[in-house]
Amino acid sequence: MRIKNETGFSLVELLVSILMTSIVMLAIYGVYRVQTHSVKLQERNLEAQEYARAALDMMVREIRNAGYFPTGASCLSPANTTGIVTADSQSFQFVYDANALNGCADPNENITYAFAGCVIGFGNITRKEGSNTAETLTDCNVLTGTSNFSFSYYPINSTTAYSTPVSSGNLANIQRVVISLTVQSKNTDTEFGGQINATVTSSVDLRNRGLPM
Repeated sequence: MRIKNETGFSLVELLVSILMTSIVMLAIYGVYRVQTHSVKLQERNLEAQEYARAALDMMVREIRNAGYFPTGASCLSPANTTGIVTADSQSFQFVYDANALNGCADPNENITYAFAGCVIGFGNITRKEGSNTAETLTDCNVLTGTSNFSFSYYPINSTTAYSTPVSSGNLANIQRVVISLTVQSKNTDTEFGGQINATVTSSVDLRNRGLPM
């Protein structure tokens, strides 16, 4: 009886198969890593945008009320022009009748939004009521410079912004305020692109200004 000589894989064939398997696994891992990286970046970009939008929306809701100024009321302190006290590139102060009592003497009816530095290169957006201590709306993650936080002011039916600070003679003509805000994400994950900057912009039409009464 004759027994056939059965042989297995040679060492070279085994090494080649391991090499090919490794190449395939590395390719699969590379695709997985790229997809993970893309998803992580999108998540962090969305997180930063939502964070910036939350701070901006608060300003938008309140600044819109700068046009809600009580007719005939004695709202002379601080000195203002139909509700607007000052309008600069990084600060906006206004008064309005928040409680509908035909006045604007309460602290929460005298609002100032401004930029305030916190550490070198960064600052916060602050909100101040009357003479009270300003509260911060951000976490020291707004880069300095008007390109990262700014107010622009426009008269009715115009696309040309006033130069800042807006002169006292033009304060009464401000109809629209455009706010631009750039924040840096709080996530410091260096493996997936580090920190991300997100910019949001909103245009605010002041109530009652330029509208038929």
